Amino acid sequence: MRQLIAILTVGLLIFTQTQATAQNNDDDDRWERYRNEKVAFFTTNLDLTTEEAQKFWPVYNQMEKEMFDFQQKRHELENRVRNVDENLSNNELTKLTREHVALGKTEAEVREKYNEKFLKILPPLKVIKLYKTEYDFRMYMFRKYRDRNRGNNDDN
Repeated sequence: MRQLIAILTVGLLIFTQTQATAQNNDDDDRWERYRNEKVAFFTTNLDLTTEEAQKFWPVYNQMEKEMFDFQQKRHELENRVRNVDENLSNNELTKLTREHVALGKTEAEVREKYNEKFLKILPPLKVIKLYKTEYDFRMYMFRKYRDRNRGNNDDN
């Protein structure tokens, strides 16, 4: 009986690990497909020259990484605000409001920094196209996600 329990436990652990690994691989694959689709979308819409692309992508990727970090921090801060303990002191609440504003200010400073970097790489019209392309890509992905989910709901 002990052997059966040990075998079932080991089997369950292996199954759980396999599922977790498969999920991580699916997430990695999904992220890679997203990145490839984004690069193709931007390349088409921005009409970058080879020289511009070589300079643009490393800077853009670094900006995305920094902005992702801000999104993570914003998400954490929004959770803290949403779940705030109303019994906190006024000083603690004031500190939280200042953190909220400071994060937005720092994020704006990073955007400003990268705007200047892009202006050194691309003509101003292409920088404007970049901002439009970012918006267009978000809308494209939103519609794609919505349409895919509609298709899944139609099957039910």
